[in-house]
Amino acid sequence: MECPDKAVIVEERIDRILTQYRESPNLLGIIRHDLEDLADIIVASCGMPSEFDILTAVGDQLTLVGKRLGWPRCHCICVPVPVFGFDCGPPNPNLSIVGLCEGGVWAGCQEAGDGDICLDDDETYRRYLFARRYQARQLWDIDSLQAAAEHIWGDDVTVTSMGGARVAIQPGRALTAIEEIQLPVAFRVLPLAPGVTPHISRDVGKIFGFGAGWGGLCEGSIWFCPQEFDPYNCA
Repeated sequence: MECPDKAVIVEERIDRILTQYRESPNLLGIIRHDLEDLADIIVASCGMPSEFDILTAVGDQLTLVGKRLGWPRCHCICVPVPVFGFDCGPPNPNLSIVGLCEGGVWAGCQEAGDGDICLDDDETYRRYLFARRYQARQLWDIDSLQAAAEHIWGDDVTVTSMGGARVAIQPGRALTAIEEIQLPVAFRVLPLAPGVTPHISRDVGKIFGFGAGWGGLCEGSIWFCPQEFDPYNCA
């Protein structure tokens, strides 16, 4: 929306003054001064809606958009406890390996704690708000879930209905360390219908199967082995 020019606002109203009052420069000066103050308010308020557009808002404005959608920047999640061990194999994104004297525990001997994680980066937060729109509108269909997941992880995401009120989400790429930490927040914002159990598949590549959209036997496809994922459970 194009905002009006301040001078145009003032002059349009000055032109409405009756002729008999135009010969008083003092009166015109007072009216013009007050009109300029009002015009400043009109011009400033005209530009406010664009500052709160989900596509372009930044900083505090984007935070307020998120609050209106019921999705703040900060969330309480389970914090992994460092585990004693040696870094000699493929990294486990769910474990932080530390040395003998660095305050670690034996794996399985202590549950995770909890702490806050904040989506401080505007573009990351914006992607979550895009996904939140589907959830806020209660769009529980598989296509909406696919679209919401793509907002978070990109176009390579695959959403698969497993039947029996179960659904699997495959990001389609290796997640970064921070994305792994954010997984509980991501699964909370996705439009998953009440009673549906979410699963995650961290494998990369097409899933083996027959028909459109599935990977054939000779295409280097992967077996589908998703794991149940509870974004609220710290156990």
